[in-house]
Amino acid sequence: MSGRARIAPRISLPVKIAALTSLPILGVMVAALFVVNRRLADEVNLTVAADLSRAALAFENQMAREGENLERVGVVVARDPKFFALLTLPRGDRKDADFHGTLQGVAQDFQRDAETPVFDVTDEHGVVLARAGKPDSSSDVRSHWPLIERAIHGSAGRGYLVEEGRAYRVAVVPIFVDGSLVGTLTLGRPIDSALAERLKATTRSEVVFIVNGRTSIRTALGDGLAARLASTHSSGATRVSDGEERFLALSGHLEGPTSGGTVGFVLLRSLDQETAVLGRIGRDLTAAGAALIVVALLVGILVSSGITRPVRRIVEAASEMRDGNYDFPLDVRSNDEMGTLAAHFEAMRAAQRHEIERLEEIDRMKSDFIAIASHEILTPVTTIRAYADIMGEGTMGAVSDAQREGFRAIRGSAEALSRIARDLTNMSLIDRKRLPVDLKTADVGAIVEEVAVHTVALAAERRQMVSLAIEPELAHPRIDAEYMKKAITNLALNAVRFTRDGGSIEIGARRTGVAIEVYVCDTGIGISKENFEKIFARIVELKDVNLHSSGTTEFNSSGLGLGLSIARGIVEAHEGKIRVESEVGRGSTFTIVIPLPASESADSGDASLRLAS
Repeated sequence: MSGRARIAPRISLPVKIAALTSLPILGVMVAALFVVNRRLADEVNLTVAADLSRAALAFENQMAREGENLERVGVVVARDPKFFALLTLPRGDRKDADFHGTLQGVAQDFQRDAETPVFDVTDEHGVVLARAGKPDSSSDVRSHWPLIERAIHGSAGRGYLVEEGRAYRVAVVPIFVDGSLVGTLTLGRPIDSALAERLKATTRSEVVFIVNGRTSIRTALGDGLAARLASTHSSGATRVSDGEERFLALSGHLEGPTSGGTVGFVLLRSLDQETAVLGRIGRDLTAAGAALIVVALLVGILVSSGITRPVRRIVEAASEMRDGNYDFPLDVRSNDEMGTLAAHFEAMRAAQRHEIERLEEIDRMKSDFIAIASHEILTPVTTIRAYADIMGEGTMGAVSDAQREGFRAIRGSAEALSRIARDLTNMSLIDRKRLPVDLKTADVGAIVEEVAVHTVALAAERRQMVSLAIEPELAHPRIDAEYMKKAITNLALNAVRFTRDGGSIEIGARRTGVAIEVYVCDTGIGISKENFEKIFARIVELKDVNLHSSGTTEFNSSGLGLGLSIARGIVEAHEGKIRVESEVGRGSTFTIVIPLPASESADSGDASLRLAS
């Protein structure tokens, strides 16, 4: 074999110990920051999208009011005798140039009063008699226009007119004289920058009008972004960017008949501005996490240094003994020499026992540190949640709907972080066998029923069917109801998370004579037998990415992988155990077995015998 053999790099013992000591703390902090930041981002996007939909409704209502105002003006003008007098002249007089000139002048006078650039008059057949400001367009036939056709049949209408690349909000009203239709009147105002600015103030959004597929009017947007918006045909809110600024855009079409082309609109909200406050909170949380990471690394280095120093001394002593550097030879035979050798080995064993005790103490210190750290996390999180509630209720000053939604998002993320901290605290207490269970008589059936009610609400999001089977009279004299509810809830949520959409879950409780059993059965992805014990390890989760649902925020992540580990710790604190039965692809059954005291099980056996007899 040619060439030099490749030697794998060796990792020193201090580095290994430092890594094993600090990695759990680092993992907790990174996971907590990831969960908080992601929840904040998701909630903000949902809030902005909902607010943008409300803004679109306000936009359409404003455009509808513009049309109503035009229609009212048109009705007033059409009833003025000075206006419709010329339309009652005999049809033969309409061919006279004086007639058209007079009608044109009257139309221009009323146009100035109405302040409408579009002011068209037609006869009862839709033939244009006059257009204020455009005398050369007379004799056009517009009976095919939807709004004019409607007015010829006697009904007023509102819509849009596209002419020479410009869009107008128009209203068409019929002109009646003594109950007879003599013509129609069309009034229109342009969709211009002034209207866009008014709509921007109403909707708190940037406004873009799209006319015949091209950007017509916009408020404070770059040319590149405006051009891309004109070609956007997607429905619903979409993300777009203009250089370094991000927007959420909502497209739509203006309601009503349109002549001459199409008219649409786009509303935009700046995501950077909407998330400015949450961004600062995220940066503060990141800075706090970075500080805790540094502390964790320092703790790991100190712990590894304290462990390895005496271990190195033992290794050096053993090496000297092996190399014959001690003052006695290894082949000695005298009692004195053998005694000296035995004393040296006894000293080494004593040193080893001392180091083992030190390692156990360090492990206890690590658990204490995690418990203290998780408790310390709860204090600022509680403060954040309290201030979010106070500020969201307006106690510290008026807040907008968007800000109130943001405070709700902060509270939801703070609650998620609190749940992680509580799980870590429980896991630390379980490790030290110091879980403070308060054992007293409790109805296991009632506990299971309460868990099932919560599970049904979550399973409904996945179209899963939840069934309940609880035997009567399942009182147990040594149960901590809150902790047992936590254990059963963890099993139920695990079933919901790893069961396909449309699957089924059964939750039940029964008496077996010597114990009370609570079981959760699902039709999920299942677990292989070699992984039965692994699933109860901390921060371990078995997934099948093809079957594991992530369609909702509740099931997008299963947290830190402590659910089953905490459940087993709680059950073992009740002197019980968890049994697993599963087959890959066919589902799983988790059964909690809580033994009954001897007197209870004996009473149950006597009752069974009496029933049998």
